[in-house]
Amino acid sequence: MKSCKNILIAFATVALSLTAGKARAQYSEYEVKAAYIFNFAKFIEWPADYINGDTIFLCVYKNDPFGIILEKTMIGRKANGKDWKIKRITSLHETDKCHILIVSGIKQHEAIQVLKCIGDKPIVTIGDELNNFCNIGGVINFLPQFSERQFEINKDVANDIGIKISPKLLLLAKIISTKEDEF
Repeated sequence: MKSCKNILIAFATVALSLTAGKARAQYSEYEVKAAYIFNFAKFIEWPADYINGDTIFLCVYKNDPFGIILEKTMIGRKANGKDWKIKRITSLHETDKCHILIVSGIKQHEAIQVLKCIGDKPIVTIGDELNNFCNIGGVINFLPQFSERQFEINKDVANDIGIKISPKLLLLAKIISTKEDEF
């Protein structure tokens, strides 16, 4: 348990350091979420043939509560030796180059359509406090403020699409399973 606490402290420290530059240590909700997303990439491994190159493409579908925060957090920094490119997309046909796809402010039926369109492509889908997002096939979902955990992960979905998530990241998450227990 002490190891999990140390990892959480280290994760939070790095997350907050990425949004450095403010005179006071007050960070907006989306500055913190952007820092988490930056760190998620450090603990995620995509199939070698999918992320071939030196850039992680972070896409935001339709609603963008982050504004320029993503650019301030990601651009000029590397995650696992890779640069970041931020793309705002309005059509699901634009997801082809995405490695991470953020979805925010959509209803469950639209989230289902997003996930259906992506299918088994190794895209890390991140919901922004979307109800049941990981239960319907999303990989990561931010949980509401003051939740016991900050985010949840559906590791079954990640495994099914060829995404490997470090146990260090899984320790910090609420784990969602879409498969029945196997004995």
